[in-house]
Amino acid sequence: MNNRRLQAAIVGVGLAATAHIRGYKTHPYAEVVAVCDLDQARATTFAQQHNIPQIFGNFDELLSQPDIDIIDIATPTFLHAEMTRKAALAGKHIHCEKPFCRSVAEGEMAWQVAQEKGVKLMVGETYVFLSSHIKARELIDAGEIGRPLQIRQRHGAWYNRSETTRQMVPADRRWRLDGEKSGGGAYPWIFDHAVHFFATAEYLMADATIEQVYAVPVERQGHISKQSGADHDPYETAEVDIPIITWTYTDRDRQGVWTRAERLNGKYDFRHGFSTAIMGETGMIEVLGEGGHNLLWNGEQVHLLLHREGKESLSFRFDEGGDTVWDSDISYYGQGHINQAHHLIDAILSDTPVCYNGRDGTHAVQCTLAVIRSAQEGMPIRVDEVEKGFTAY
Repeated sequence: MNNRRLQAAIVGVGLAATAHIRGYKTHPYAEVVAVCDLDQARATTFAQQHNIPQIFGNFDELLSQPDIDIIDIATPTFLHAEMTRKAALAGKHIHCEKPFCRSVAEGEMAWQVAQEKGVKLMVGETYVFLSSHIKARELIDAGEIGRPLQIRQRHGAWYNRSETTRQMVPADRRWRLDGEKSGGGAYPWIFDHAVHFFATAEYLMADATIEQVYAVPVERQGHISKQSGADHDPYETAEVDIPIITWTYTDRDRQGVWTRAERLNGKYDFRHGFSTAIMGETGMIEVLGEGGHNLLWNGEQVHLLLHREGKESLSFRFDEGGDTVWDSDISYYGQGHINQAHHLIDAILSDTPVCYNGRDGTHAVQCTLAVIRSAQEGMPIRVDEVEKGFTAY
């Protein structure tokens, strides 16, 4: 392993940047040496808070700096693919936030350039770097539940910690509601979040590939009033909600379902945040994800449960300081993002592949676009039938 200290630059100063920087600052062979943002005041404040020596307002100028090894792209979605392409052409390794792209064509273009230039490209899919999900995958790979055959995901409400403030995010987040800039068309929330759900659905099904999806759209009724979501996001109750998604894998023995019941769609779930149950031939796992809470065992809060036929059930906790944003013990904005950044740094130093690359990020977007088409057309959609140039806007 080459133990040279890698120099990183963060592009886009917002909530994601606040989470990403912890990964670089806690790795012995990395440091953040530059920040880039169009808002010079925010960039300066961020740099001062984190002792970052260089501040840039121009992305191309940043890329011209020869000593910078990693470009961390934490900008709005519509900038991801093009910034990734430019960074790859400049010979930089790339850590890009999700969703990676707005169409398959965008994602393939950026991924192809990274391959041609021989740089590492990791998409920031933090759900595969959560300690709880990593442990679940270890148990599955060890055969603890037999062959995994069914996934059931629940999405309940995310609750902010009382100390969370809007200072962590830019004042103007309207791009998230813009159909073109967010990439989601009339479904910006689902486009932003479903990439997480599909990445998890394949990761915890031992990398089985999703083949077909079916979305159940529901128009908002008059008795369901508009509500706001988390303190730091601009989402409100949508006119058309997608509360249920089902899918099948290329291995037809396997199926999955995602259900949503939270403040924005006027439904209640006792289980907070994201959680997943994986059913196998001889056992099952229940595991909490982002913002997760209220998985109970013998009256106590736990983070993962392993049930096996004819054996004693086991429970696990991952006490990693909790989350910095959500009222949850699952450290998504903390340890999850640290694990993610460390993985990229180690992959660069050892010249090994990253576990979630541009192809993976593009596939998750294609699954999500299939969901939106399914909601629009009222029928199941094969993922591979989503054309490369298709967008939701």
